[in-house]
Amino acid sequence: MMLRKKIITSVVFLSVLIILLIILVISPLFLEIKEISRDFPVQKQNLMVLEKKLEDLQEFKRNLPEISPNLEKINRLFIDPEVPIDFRLFLENAAQDSGVFLEISLASSPQIPDTDPWPSTSFNLTSAGSFSSFCIFLERLQSGPYLIEFQGLNITKLTEAELNFSELGQLSSDGIKANVLIKAYTEQ
Repeated sequence: MMLRKKIITSVVFLSVLIILLIILVISPLFLEIKEISRDFPVQKQNLMVLEKKLEDLQEFKRNLPEISPNLEKINRLFIDPEVPIDFRLFLENAAQDSGVFLEISLASSPQIPDTDPWPSTSFNLTSAGSFSSFCIFLERLQSGPYLIEFQGLNITKLTEAELNFSELGQLSSDGIKANVLIKAYTEQ
């Protein structure tokens, strides 16, 4: 009877040990495997995306010598926000070549939220000259080397007193005064 009791005790002890092993070790292991298997497709997709990005990067590196002159041209479209000297010189030269008197000032930033993809600086251009000269000036601005956007234009005919003002020089009777608001896109 003693042997039978020992066998029953041993079987019960082993059964409890097996149940504990299943509950504490094997069950969490299967749960973790199940969770990892759920994440596997996502991880596989992430890996494919990273591999595609790596391929694109390698393709870009191969094409860089070919496209770098174009990148330089693109960079020259933007003005330097800290020191827009080149842009200012471009505006002054365009005005002088067109026969338009020009005054340049920074415009205050609008209070509406800006949805542009690049940062920008606004300039207020006040000019005086003949209407045809002003049109030539606008064409030069439009076809210039900088990325700009016209935001506002106000043209008024010059009065007799303004036509005779010595700083403007000799203007014909079709003299105009124009205010142009432009947005020039800047480097990041």
